[in-house]
Amino acid sequence: MLRKCVIAITLISAVILFCSLAFYFLYWPKVQQRNAALIAHILEESAVSYKKDYDAYPTGSATEIIASLLGKNTRNKSYLRPEFQSFLDDNGYVSDSWNRPFRFDSQSDGSFKLRSAGPNGVFDDDDDLTSANAQE
Repeated sequence: MLRKCVIAITLISAVILFCSLAFYFLYWPKVQQRNAALIAHILEESAVSYKKDYDAYPTGSATEIIASLLGKNTRNKSYLRPEFQSFLDDNGYVSDSWNRPFRFDSQSDGSFKLRSAGPNGVFDDDDDLTSANAQE
């Protein structure tokens, strides 16, 4: 009887391990990509809300833009939820799913697009992620 219980526990453990590995290698990369794209989308949308109040997009360095959107502006109004601070690193940069800072790409209208270097950490190649990926 004890031997059957040991075999059953071993088999159940093996199934759990297999399912965990399958999730990690098959599903988790997609979660990370979607998360990075959503962070970019949220920031860009908050900048649009900021523009409605100030008739201009926030300006400055990446950390100054984030600070403005978090409430360090003349109205002390936050355009991002307080929980957004969990996406910031110790220096105030917005981190993607791989804990690397987003790049802020300025647009001709004064807005910006955020770009994650993606899983490989190299900008301007095929695995980069932007807010456009959030729509997929």
